Amino acid sequence: MNNKKSVVLILLAVAMTPEIAYAYLDPASGNAIASFFIALFGSAIFFLKSIFYKIFSRSSPDIKLDKRESREQQPMPVIFSEGKTYWTTFRPIVEELINQKVHFRYVTLDIYDPGLAIDNAYMHSKRFAKSRFGFAKIVNIESPVMLSTTPNIGSLGFPMDRPARVKNLVHVFHALVDLSCYRKGSLDFYDTVLMVGAHEKQAIRLVEKARNLEKKALIVAGLPCLDDLNRQKEEIELETESKSKETIEKTVLIAPSWGAKGCFSEYGTDFVKTLAVANYRVIIRLHPHSYIFEPDSVERWRAQTKDLTNVVWDDNAFGTQAMAQADILISDASSIRFDFAFLYQRPVITLPISKQSRNIFESDYMTETWADTMCEKIGVVVNSDRLHIIDQVVENTITHFTPTKLGDLRAKYVANFGHSAVAIVAYLNEQVELLSMTAGERSLKQQVDMLKSELNTIHTQLKQSEIVGLKELSE
Repeated sequence: MNNKKSVVLILLAVAMTPEIAYAYLDPASGNAIASFFIALFGSAIFFLKSIFYKIFSRSSPDIKLDKRESREQQPMPVIFSEGKTYWTTFRPIVEELINQKVHFRYVTLDIYDPGLAIDNAYMHSKRFAKSRFGFAKIVNIESPVMLSTTPNIGSLGFPMDRPARVKNLVHVFHALVDLSCYRKGSLDFYDTVLMVGAHEKQAIRLVEKARNLEKKALIVAGLPCLDDLNRQKEEIELETESKSKETIEKTVLIAPSWGAKGCFSEYGTDFVKTLAVANYRVIIRLHPHSYIFEPDSVERWRAQTKDLTNVVWDDNAFGTQAMAQADILISDASSIRFDFAFLYQRPVITLPISKQSRNIFESDYMTETWADTMCEKIGVVVNSDRLHIIDQVVENTITHFTPTKLGDLRAKYVANFGHSAVAIVAYLNEQVELLSMTAGERSLKQQVDMLKSELNTIHTQLKQSEIVGLKELSE
């Protein structure tokens, strides 16, 4: 509310500032300006009314709330995180909110979430147990806007309903993917999607049409986790720039997705042995969900590769170290392909996953996904009939690959690279201000914004007329 009042007062001051302009003002323009002042007068009435109620509606001057309690009752954005796995997504946003001195709530299910270690007056953090009672408390949160990267909120089978007292539930992607890579119904209960780039719109609208869903608000914002990975990459490069980069063998990073769309589930691990025998150093990095949802498979894959001395498993929370060491990546439908290609500008080998394995995902509605169209642009596709010579494919790809186009691809598909958090925080602030207003105040703000736009147009026209007039005089 304070922001709205400040904006109105500033507009009033600007509008009342005299400026000499020797130009003709037509009746339509004069009418617009008159309407503008009428709207400003209405804003002043709302402003004085709110002050009146704040002064005279208090039941007792002796009642005082705890400062923190009072602050947390004020409208502010809420960030909901499942835990430390998604800290790369939320870290840039948290830092930007603090940098802009915006009060916000940070809610997590993980006691080890790095966000809980931040002690800052603007960040109101709380951890809820990952249980029925914990989810019930989160669902009861009241806020104009809640930001989350968790798919399936409100969907059948997911333990958390959509928070009924959140006016705008906003999804931010935690990987360089579009909706096709999500399980069916993942975003059905979200109101807004912050897209990585405009290319994601097509898949979202297609799914909405296929299931007769209400259209979501779509905002092009960027990808904060890619920004954070880039920060990590730059830190690693600073740490290692003085060290020798000479290596005896080339390093291959294998990063399967989890479940049915993972290359180990589709093709097995024999191709890992083929690479090891060819003296490639191999790093295997599984998706974090594999350890949760398919632990038996993980144990089997480890057992099948344990005797290969030049094969190592990477269990670090973040994949930056593994990607920094790799000369090439082998993956499947995983979004790590684009992280690797766009950040390190090195080639990717994609092992395609059969359509039958994707029938539980939103891609089931699509003949071709954005990721499918990108496979050949960031490297090569290797089908099962060439998997037995994967070592030769790796050698040939590393030798002949030219990464010059990867920078252009990133610029085309990733908005606000390096500063997506600025755009996201601007949107959150706007939503808190807008959704905290009454219907009448929102309507008035829209009128003022429209009249402000018209006034700016008139001002520009007058300036142009003045410039033309001065030019004519000089001639």
